Amino acid sequence: MLKDRQPDVQTTLVKNPNWWDKTGVAIDETVFYRIADPHTRVSALLAGDIDMIYTVPPQDIDTIAKAQHLKILQGPELRTIYLSFDQLRDELTESNIKGKNPFKDIRVRKAFYQAIDEEAIKSKVMRGYAVPTGLMIGKGINGFEDSLNQRFPYDPAAAKKLLTEAGYPNGFEVGMDCPTDRYINDEQICNAVSAMLAKIGIKIIPNFQTRAKYFAKILGPGYNSSFYMLGWTPATYDAHNMLMSLLAARTGKGRGDYNVGGYSNPTVETLIDQIQVETDKEKRATEIHDALKITKEDVATIPLHQQVLVWATRDNVELVQMADNQFPLRFVKVK
Repeated sequence: MLKDRQPDVQTTLVKNPNWWDKTGVAIDETVFYRIADPHTRVSALLAGDIDMIYTVPPQDIDTIAKAQHLKILQGPELRTIYLSFDQLRDELTESNIKGKNPFKDIRVRKAFYQAIDEEAIKSKVMRGYAVPTGLMIGKGINGFEDSLNQRFPYDPAAAKKLLTEAGYPNGFEVGMDCPTDRYINDEQICNAVSAMLAKIGIKIIPNFQTRAKYFAKILGPGYNSSFYMLGWTPATYDAHNMLMSLLAARTGKGRGDYNVGGYSNPTVETLIDQIQVETDKEKRATEIHDALKITKEDVATIPLHQQVLVWATRDNVELVQMADNQFPLRFVKVK
């Protein structure tokens, strides 16, 4: 039960005496601290001021692992980090290209994709704590298929050729929205992407902001973003949740609410409707396969990776690390 809440500072919860599972909650009181800076979180744990942090920056994992009375927990997360583009407007709001929208051309979208070296992001930015993906869902989500999960190859020369064929031999400028405190190393990933795109002539105009300002911009009225980073975990553990939320046409009625770029394909729209009501398991799996295949071939998005969950606790804390990054208190024990 809620005892006290100070927004953006701390929230205190206490055990509910009427909780139905009398054996399920082992702690009497929990205080969640909102510590935005990841290095400050790590310092607080090392100093003994707090008992657990999530998530841990990859660059601090070794320090915590070597510290006395601390332990690291890690496992795959179902959240997919991806990039996408405004494919709806006839003219981008944040670009030096006027009178048209380059991202309406699949060659431009694929050029961006093939200019990004996800393996380098995994090794250098994420320190190995990422699982590169070619799909918008990860292993563990219903509908995931290894056969569809291959990324388009990293190939700057091919990317440059595609841009030239599309009429942009010298590239162009475009704004990029990125959060600085929402995903693991989000700002560093966006900086790496900017540097990679620069090699094919794309000049990124960075708009990197804290999560509150970032989401207010890209999800506010008009969905104002030309090129952006986002992350998604299907709450239902099913591909339909991702398709309905991220790749269905926006209706303002719960469909496509997070489809910031406005991607739309009539065949995909039909498949999403069919998947929602299909009761035949094999037929539904085929419909999911078709929808994932089409959206991948359309380069509706640029999936990057699934994050690896890394939590850290004092060695007297026992808990369960769930793949959706939820933190149920009923599974926590302090010895």
